[in-house]
Amino acid sequence: MSKSKEIEVDNLHKVLKTANVDDYEEIMDVFKQHKETFPHIRGDKVMRQIVSKNIVWENGVLITWNRYKRIQKLGFNSFTGVGSSQKALYKVDKNIAHRGACILHQIAARDQGNGSAKKVFEKFIGGGNFECDVFLSVRSENKRARGFYEKYGFKLVGDIEWGKTKQVKGKVYLLEQRPYFEGYKGYEK
Repeated sequence: MSKSKEIEVDNLHKVLKTANVDDYEEIMDVFKQHKETFPHIRGDKVMRQIVSKNIVWENGVLITWNRYKRIQKLGFNSFTGVGSSQKALYKVDKNIAHRGACILHQIAARDQGNGSAKKVFEKFIGGGNFECDVFLSVRSENKRARGFYEKYGFKLVGDIEWGKTKQVKGKVYLLEQRPYFEGYKGYEK
């Protein structure tokens, strides 16, 4: 593991409790409780995420996540032009994740409606990932989740499709926590 990866991961682990092998059954129970939202979850994948410390498990809330190891395009950009509120010198696809950006895969709570997911999520984006961009994708029809993410400043940056025949439609969101252009040639504030 590279030193920069250790620093990034350690910061998240200082703020939130990560799952361990003993938590596996409880985590799988939460996924089973929400099987209509997460029909694709496999136990072997969950176990690999636990071993690699990529599942936050705190107060009955789970967050699965990872960091990009290379530049990665997420979905497709369905927007044209750059918004007038952005002070960009040139158009950049905001659905391209840079190396080190965080991808949030799933968030689920054992008990919905009690505020526990909100508290853990706030720690995740505020304390654990405060220096990097956070990407996520969500099904288009999941308006509750989309509203939740938008309330925290996530911006819609593109569309995505899943499934063998691209039958599941979704949206790609970005919480931009570091200047996107910083470090790029031609960047000006």
